[in-house]
Amino acid sequence: MGNDTSTGRERRGDGSPGWLGFILIILGFIFLAQQFGNFSFENWWALFILIPALSAFASAFSMWQKDGKLHYGVFSTFYGGMFPLLVALMFMFNLDWGDYWPLFVILGGFGTMLSGLPFARPEEIKVPQALTRHRPWPFFIGLAALLLGLTFLGRNLGVYDLTDYIPFDNWWGVFVLIASFGGFGTALLLYLGRHANALVLSSLAGGAIVALVGIIAILDLNWELMNMVVPIILILAGIGLLFGFGRRTSE
Repeated sequence: MGNDTSTGRERRGDGSPGWLGFILIILGFIFLAQQFGNFSFENWWALFILIPALSAFASAFSMWQKDGKLHYGVFSTFYGGMFPLLVALMFMFNLDWGDYWPLFVILGGFGTMLSGLPFARPEEIKVPQALTRHRPWPFFIGLAALLLGLTFLGRNLGVYDLTDYIPFDNWWGVFVLIASFGGFGTALLLYLGRHANALVLSSLAGGAIVALVGIIAILDLNWELMNMVVPIILILAGIGLLFGFGRRTSE
């Protein structure tokens, strides 16, 4: 009986009814404040958007307590509540979506970076090790998105302008160039891990093509260069495979 009771409590604690009750209590106080004072809270319904956010935070906290450490599952679960939290705050404080939309880019970039960090994940035991070497891609793509979002946010709010420190008209090319490091980092990890030549060269070629986009933008070159340079990159990658680049063997 004791086990059943504790299980029932855990289920009630992990679900949304508890948070729903908390939200309803807050709503009650808000309505009372509006009746007896000058307090006004128009978008009170946005509090209900907080329910999935608070539930995700509670699940992450419970997971952390249970496992006794911070791991990828804790961070990813916590991150899952950040988007509904941000949406709720946007409505609750009547923030201008035209000014604050970069927050979603920043949050998306942070989540992508998170997926590229070297956290131990149980499911990786069942997949080829080569797949775990591709983490630099999401990390640097996420980093580029995060910095891009910060740039737009600062400009929209008039707080700072990172483009003042970038002496290029096509300043966004810098962030594309940052993303390309994911390909080079992945290629290096695959090479050092003695994985298949095709994986190494494809990541290297992918990073080079993305870097080319950034370089053309930064230097304001003719975009027709893509039509010439991309085939050359592919040809070089093919030559590398034919001549046994690095003499790495497949995993």
